[in-house]
Amino acid sequence: MSRRNSFSLVEVLLALGIASFALVALIGLFALGLKTNKESADQIDAANVASLLISTVRAMPTNPPAQFALPSLNRATVTKTVQVAVDGTTANVSAANHSLNLYYIVGTNSTTGPKLANVYLMLWWPLAAPMPTNNPSACYEVTAQVALP
Repeated sequence: MSRRNSFSLVEVLLALGIASFALVALIGLFALGLKTNKESADQIDAANVASLLISTVRAMPTNPPAQFALPSLNRATVTKTVQVAVDGTTANVSAANHSLNLYYIVGTNSTTGPKLANVYLMLWWPLAAPMPTNNPSACYEVTAQVALP
């Protein structure tokens, strides 16, 4: 009588258990990768909006477009929180178009003098969220100085 070489039921179950354990770990890493990708995309959107806001203020410090999120730099300090779309305007603001909350302080002070304005921007998301105090992954901050005419 010849004996066939084959795997026993215990060996097959053990192999399936090891494979399923590895598969569950890979699925967990996939979910973490998707979350990290979304956070990175949000940070890039906020950086782009901040760059757009700063460059527009530098181009037109005393006469920005009417729909623009930041006011003219008229040498008076202004602090405000608004909601801003990804194009830097306060029009078409909604969660569907990835809009952000914007807190800004603009103006001159005794340190900058009358010919230089400080601009501090903090953008955070999601749209209805309160200003973050201890979650740096959900906000973007930038400070710049703008020459005044």
